[in-house]
Amino acid sequence: MKWKSLIWSAGLSITLLCSNLLLPAQAAQASSWWEGIQSFTELPQEVNELKQNYDQAKNQLDQAQQNIQTYRDENVRLAEQNELLSQTIKQLQQAEAERAASARFWKILLFSAIGLVLLWFIFTRLVRFGLRRR
Repeated sequence: MKWKSLIWSAGLSITLLCSNLLLPAQAAQASSWWEGIQSFTELPQEVNELKQNYDQAKNQLDQAQQNIQTYRDENVRLAEQNELLSQTIKQLQQAEAERAASARFWKILLFSAIGLVLLWFIFTRLVRFGLRRR
């Protein structure tokens, strides 16, 4: 009998202890239930914000892709222009080389002509001087 009352009192203690532990949990569940309802009512607003953020990110990505394409097109155009300028520079260098060669030719021709005239003049003077001395 003593065992029965001991078991009975232990069971009653455990029951009271469990009920005390469960009561705050039920209050917490009510609080979380209310927060759950509030968060559920706020979901459309959050979804709209997420959708706006997604649309904004998508627009930024599209803009970045357009900028990349613009830069690629500009790069191709500049490469073509660079090639054209390179060809023009080569042509100008070739024309400068031809002009320098032509100038050198005419300079040599002019100095040769002047030298021949001087040599002719000196030769004729020497011949005259030689003929007079005889």
